[in-house]
Amino acid sequence: MPPQPFRPQGIRYPTTAKELPSIEVEVFLDFCCPFSAKMYKTLKKVYEAAPGVLQGLQFVIHLVPQPWHPQSPILHEVGLAIRDVAGDDGFFAYADLIFSEGLQLNYFDSETFEMTRKGIYEKLIDQANAAGVIKEEQCATVLAFVGIETGGEEPSNAGNRATGLLKFCVKYHRIRAIHVTPTVLVNGIEAPDISSGWTCDQFLEKLKSL
Repeated sequence: MPPQPFRPQGIRYPTTAKELPSIEVEVFLDFCCPFSAKMYKTLKKVYEAAPGVLQGLQFVIHLVPQPWHPQSPILHEVGLAIRDVAGDDGFFAYADLIFSEGLQLNYFDSETFEMTRKGIYEKLIDQANAAGVIKEEQCATVLAFVGIETGGEEPSNAGNRATGLLKFCVKYHRIRAIHVTPTVLVNGIEAPDISSGWTCDQFLEKLKSL
């Protein structure tokens, strides 16, 4: 039997609800996608404004590594490793870092073409440490989480400790038929009118109308 995830899919922002959330917004993002970065920054503003406007709002972030950016799974693997080491707060601090102005550009196709897989891992971990996302003593743990064993008697395609977690992310967005990033679901149903060009006020008006 194939493995089952040990917890629900997606990474949840702390909810503004005292009980079960009345509005759940699922957002499918790719760390390599500039439109995902734009939406993520807007959603942070929505979340900060929501307590005074909306009650019971829950954001859930789902990871969608797009295969036409070969480095994208690497960025997501490091995020999953950091979540394992530093929890959800660590993951969102990493997402803030990746989606920050200028840094995401360092991991576009043209900037990573001549880098090795290990080199990208190490650069991401060094930047996460420099930004305070993870502590110095956690760097080796994160690197080991995404590391690949080499030098065995037979070639191996087993991946690393993040591989299984990333497979669950990919399986989930495939089952939900999510292709484009970013894609937004509101209470389980796609909201195709929402785009990365939306402002905080547009989001709030949409959610207040529910």
